[in-house]
Amino acid sequence: MATLGSGPVTPPVLVVGPRAAALETALAEAMPSDVHLSRIDTVRPLTPSEQDAEIALGPPDQLAPMLSQLPRLRWVQSTWAGVTPFIDHPRRDYQLTAAKGMFGAAMSEYVLGWVLALERSILRHATARHWDDRPDRGVGDKRLGIAGVGSIGREVALRCAPFFDEVVGLNSDGHPVEGCRRCYGMDQRFEFARGLDVLALLLPQTEQTTRLADDRLLDALNPGAIVMNAGRANALDLPAALQHLESGGLSALVLDVLAEEPLEEGSELWSLPGLYLTSHTAAPTETHAIARQFLDNLGRYRRGEPLHGLVDFTRGY
Repeated sequence: MATLGSGPVTPPVLVVGPRAAALETALAEAMPSDVHLSRIDTVRPLTPSEQDAEIALGPPDQLAPMLSQLPRLRWVQSTWAGVTPFIDHPRRDYQLTAAKGMFGAAMSEYVLGWVLALERSILRHATARHWDDRPDRGVGDKRLGIAGVGSIGREVALRCAPFFDEVVGLNSDGHPVEGCRRCYGMDQRFEFARGLDVLALLLPQTEQTTRLADDRLLDALNPGAIVMNAGRANALDLPAALQHLESGGLSALVLDVLAEEPLEEGSELWSLPGLYLTSHTAAPTETHAIARQFLDNLGRYRRGEPLHGLVDFTRGY
């Protein structure tokens, strides 16, 4: 049977997930003529032909359950930046690439938009029913800390730096990152948090990041700080954060990610003062950007070159 590197493709390339039709359309514009796509909109048993696939594209929550049906799989392109369902799966005999380099602009808009909405009292003024001329605080004298300054966090730092007095970052070992005045390693997390007015959690899900923003770290923030989590839910000790919000230690808590999604409609979290839930919309996947990355990697794969966005299974990202 011919492989992708040696001639016409017999096994299909699987395009999986609820957005598979849109991806298929975007890919068709530049897909090599000898590559056949097979669209799988929902998790289901695969046909014998589909089980021969060596390449698959789709979201981790849909693709990971299919791994046991794909004995010849050699490469998976995730449509998410986070790949936890693959990391949690025991299989490791394939290359996994994550969607990288395409979420920074959207995440920057999210972080800066929410900080300005809160610090410039935009939400308060938008719902006012009487004259309210209390001065807004602004952000020019504020310190922003970004926990997780990888490809996304680095772009957030660069775009937000002109607005803040100082931007600092947290990464694995404290190596410098453009846009951050200083970066701290994980063993310096309390020093990183000390005196922050805004803490943005943009971390991957690993053992090292679980409950990183706990009670002690939240205590190190400036009184009335804003905390937002738009990375992975495991990074924030949610009960501790809610206690700090209730006591006034935090002025606002902005959550894009939760341990259980979607959040049930009857949850009390929807109505807690100072808590803003954004339903995992901070940095949506742009179909054509994913298609471009996949097509670039497909060319690399066929030429035997290193793939972009390759995930290290041991690190989890």
